[in-house]
Formats: sequence, structure tokens, C-alpha cells
Amino acid sequence: MQMKDIKKVLMTGQRKIIVGSHTKKQLGKRGYSKGDIVAAIFSGSIVERQGTNKVVIAGRDKDDNPIVIVIAKLSTQDYKMVTVMPPIDHNRFQECV
Repeated sequence: MQMKDIKKVLMTGQRKIIVGSHTKKQLGKRGYSKGDIVAAIFSGSIVERQGTNKVVIAGRDKDDNPIVIVIAKLSTQDYKMVTVMPPIDHNRFQECV
């Protein structure tokens, strides 16, 4: 899985990124919007791979704050946002809040 594949999902609309109910709750609880997710994907890069089908993306939200997203590839057509969070682990992320 590459960043270009994830960006293509947003640009073409031919595939989809699924946001589960737990992740939706976490988005609201942490003050993030769908726009923040899009901004993070377009500004970010993969900083960690968790197995063959899951990546950690570090980017910037629409207010230019650091943000981390975990995305899993479910199939050739579908991705799932596992979680979204502020980066707080200095050992894993260059920019932390």
C-alpha cells in the first residue's frame, strides 16, 4: 500500500475509505472532521507499516496541526480508517503535540 493509492481513493471516488462507528466517535471526541482527514492524507506520509495491510500516516490537519491516521486495506477496492489521533509519542513521530 502506497500513499498514491490512498490519495487516488479520495480523488477518483471509485473506491472508498470506510469509517467505522467507533472511529467516528473518536473523530468527534478528539475534535477532528472529515476535512482534517483529507488534509492529513494529502499532506502526510507513511511513517510506519503494521503488517502488510495497515499503515500509519503522519500529516497535518486543516488547521496545520500534526495528526496521525491509521488506515487498513480491506480489499482492492476498500480501505478502512482504523483510528485518528494527535501524535504524542516522540519515539514514533517527529512532530508531537
